[in-house]
Amino acid sequence: MHISRASGAFPVIAYGKLSRPGRLGLWVAGNAAVTIAYYLFGLAVGTYFSAYGLFPAPIWLPASVALVAAMIGRWRLFPGIFLGSLWINASHFEAPLLVAGLISLTNALGPVIGAQLIDRMRPGTSLFTRFSGVVIFVLCAVLLYPAITATGGTIALNLEKPFEVGVANKVWISWWLCDSGGTLCFAPTLLLWLGCEKMPRRSHRLGRRDVLVWLAVAATSIALFAYPPLPFSLYTLVPFLLVVPLSWIALQISLGAAYSLASLVAVIAMAGTAAGLGPFHAQTVINPLQLAGLLIVLLTMNVLTIVALFCERHAAEEASRSKTMLLATASHDLRTPLNAIIGFADMMRQGVWGPIENPRYRDYVDTIHASGSMLLGLIHDILDRSRIETGKRQIHPMLLEARPVVQSCLDLIAPLAAGKRIALRFDNAIAGPLYADELALKQILLNLLSNAVKFTPEAGAVTMRIATDAESGAGLLEISDTGPGMDAEGLRVALEPFGQIGGTARARQDNEPQGERGQPDSRRAEGVGLGLPNVARLAELHGTKLVIDSAPGRGTTMRINFPAAKFADRAA
Repeated sequence: MHISRASGAFPVIAYGKLSRPGRLGLWVAGNAAVTIAYYLFGLAVGTYFSAYGLFPAPIWLPASVALVAAMIGRWRLFPGIFLGSLWINASHFEAPLLVAGLISLTNALGPVIGAQLIDRMRPGTSLFTRFSGVVIFVLCAVLLYPAITATGGTIALNLEKPFEVGVANKVWISWWLCDSGGTLCFAPTLLLWLGCEKMPRRSHRLGRRDVLVWLAVAATSIALFAYPPLPFSLYTLVPFLLVVPLSWIALQISLGAAYSLASLVAVIAMAGTAAGLGPFHAQTVINPLQLAGLLIVLLTMNVLTIVALFCERHAAEEASRSKTMLLATASHDLRTPLNAIIGFADMMRQGVWGPIENPRYRDYVDTIHASGSMLLGLIHDILDRSRIETGKRQIHPMLLEARPVVQSCLDLIAPLAAGKRIALRFDNAIAGPLYADELALKQILLNLLSNAVKFTPEAGAVTMRIATDAESGAGLLEISDTGPGMDAEGLRVALEPFGQIGGTARARQDNEPQGERGQPDSRRAEGVGLGLPNVARLAELHGTKLVIDSAPGRGTTMRINFPAAKFADRAA
């Protein structure tokens, strides 16, 4: 026998190349192990809670054994679940054989059906590393499976007496809560430690502090539920504060450690509450066991949800980093041959080794040079983005004279504007130095100006206004155009990396940026949608943000408020 992967991701028992007697022996051994485990868990739980007059028990831990067995063995371990349930119901609870048999039938049928549904609907990765997997587990294992067992148990208990709807309803709810609590309390712990579900990778090695925190939470829960309640009203809420260290353990240590502790706290809380001890027996509490059940749900679901969402975010960040690194590597490899193409094309344009007589060939060379320059600019854009996303792009703000930087950018953009007969206006309100990184400021200006000129129709206008404070280094950069503008959806897409906008809101929006070494080229009509996202990120590195005011038919205004310089920078 070995563990294999079927259509789902959790393990399933398979027999491989074993002989027929070997298969039979392993099948018997597996079912015997499930039967004994079910009976022992049931005996412990039933004996303890029966001593306090509680039947059914507030949490039925054998429900976890049944679910885990069903997820591992499917129908192959159905007999073991059935026999374990039959044994405990007939011997310990002294149920008639017919009643015990019907109860055991649904006690075995429910987990197998739940496991089959989980297998069909689960995500491709581990069940507890995706929020959708947690939802599927709750729906199939915590809600549906106990509903099946509760229905079978309610019907069985009413076989030998007249059926009363009110009584049957109470029995069904109690039975469902009992199996649901048992499954939620202990099944994930078993699945994780038996290797049926993959645990999320720990971010660091287990340390002494982690062990001390785990033991402190366990000791605190024992202390809370081993003694009568203290005489103050808020003491009832103290156990719910355990959600804080449990969340820390889930994120800092592992899901297995956190859920094992949550299972331990749940058992301690329910056992202590059933014995009349703990905070939930304060005078103001009407139903102590209900509060204990609420604590179990809060602790377990909080741990599962936090870890699943954290794993999803981590996976998304990893995918984004991998994509960025792939683009950066490919772009870097493409840059060398492109430089050669551009260089040789430029030599041919200038006639270094003699003129090109055929005018059509001259046009071809110009097209080759322009296309190579466009591709090189796009590569610089992608490399800029990769540095920003990986945190390698840093800025060094200082108090600088903004006028020369602004004028150099206007000089570069002027040919683009003149080619479309666009009025390029500069409203100069510079009263002092601006606190910014010079290279980043130049990139911001070139991106925003070239974007505005590109999407402003002929004979339109682009206005840039810069105002600075005389002493603090604070400043306002504002660039307005008379283009078609963008609607709300267009604004959202424009700020996404690689966002491309079409339609009536903006005829063509490619957010074309300029790299650190690139210059705007009138032939560059295609971009990769990185300009505005890069500008937004550069603004964030300055401690501010890019604000866009736009609407279809009334143009676009882009605004950045640069913060004041720090005191040390002003003194320097």
